Amino acid sequence: MKITYTGRHIELSPVQAEKLEAEFRKVGKLLDNGWGEAEARVVFSHNKHLNHAEVTVPYHSHELVGEASDGDLFSALHEAVKKLEAQAIRVKTKWRDGKRMPKTDPGEPREGQAS
Repeated sequence: MKITYTGRHIELSPVQAEKLEAEFRKVGKLLDNGWGEAEARVVFSHNKHLNHAEVTVPYHSHELVGEASDGDLFSALHEAVKKLEAQAIRVKTKWRDGKRMPKTDPGEPREGQAS
C-alpha cells in the first residue's frame, strides 16, 4: 500500500512510520483489487492538547475516511486505521453479498415470477 504522510506542526519518527506501515498492510490487502496498489493519505495535526489523525483511501467511486483524536499521536493514528479497516470490511461485504441475477430475455419471466 502506498502511504503519503502530511504532518501539520508535527512529524513522525521512522520507528512510528514503520509501525503504521505494518498496520496498513492489512487494510491494503482488503482494498487491493489486483489492478495495482491501494493508496492512502494520512494527515495528522496537533491542536492545543489533542492530536488529530485523518486517513483517506480512495476505493472505487468513493473514499473511505477514518478520523480520530487523542492525546497521544500514535494512539490517534491507530484508532483512525481501525475505523478505516472497519469501513473497508463493510464495503467489501456489501460488494460481495450484493444480489446478482443472470441476464434474461425481456419476454422470459424471472425465477419466482408467475407467467
